[in-house]
Amino acid sequence: MNRFCPDGYVPTQEAIVRAAEYWFPERFAALERAAAPQSETKPDNSLEALARALSQPSGIPDALLHEFRDIVNQTVHQLRSFLHRGKLKAHYFGHDGCHSVSRDFWATAQADGVMESGIYWPFGKPTRLYEWRPNYSLFLLQPELDALLSEQPAKKRPLPKAKMPDLVAALRELDGLPNRSAQLQALCNMPEFREFKITNALFRDAGRHVPRDAGRRSRRES
Repeated sequence: MNRFCPDGYVPTQEAIVRAAEYWFPERFAALERAAAPQSETKPDNSLEALARALSQPSGIPDALLHEFRDIVNQTVHQLRSFLHRGKLKAHYFGHDGCHSVSRDFWATAQADGVMESGIYWPFGKPTRLYEWRPNYSLFLLQPELDALLSEQPAKKRPLPKAKMPDLVAALRELDGLPNRSAQLQALCNMPEFREFKITNALFRDAGRHVPRDAGRRSRRES
């Protein structure tokens, strides 16, 4: 059953997914495909599928489970750091209105697993079997999250050698662009390469494998 989400807010599970999609685009894309439920009942979108996998990781194939947990752990660690520093605020709604979680809470062991579960216990979890304590769904403000992601550049890692043929093939498809600068910019904007740092040296190496148009003269010939 889906929990109600007030307008302008994002459940913490969805916030994790959005941040992971921005910070780890290629790794996220692979997990997005793997997290699709096996049953006939499908979620409304891929965000919901991966958010559901946070609480039900059994739906992830064993081969990708370690990768899934690694991305989640890294993403949650960064988000908790922003929450502790006050760059983000987490909110929950009680009968008396909206409340903010103390920034100091995110530096404690009690915060472990809270973002992943999407549930906040203001007075801690029950310690006895029949004890009841209030708990609430946890949200982030969507404008705050969007602003944070837009100002935090995605971390880029070196392009693996195994992806060099893909880079060359993509460069061939961009042969119609006016110059190498435009081709490099287009490559960097492609979803499959957005996670990687494509240096000028790497781009030149890929260009050596792409034959030039016979009708196009080099600078030396002009």
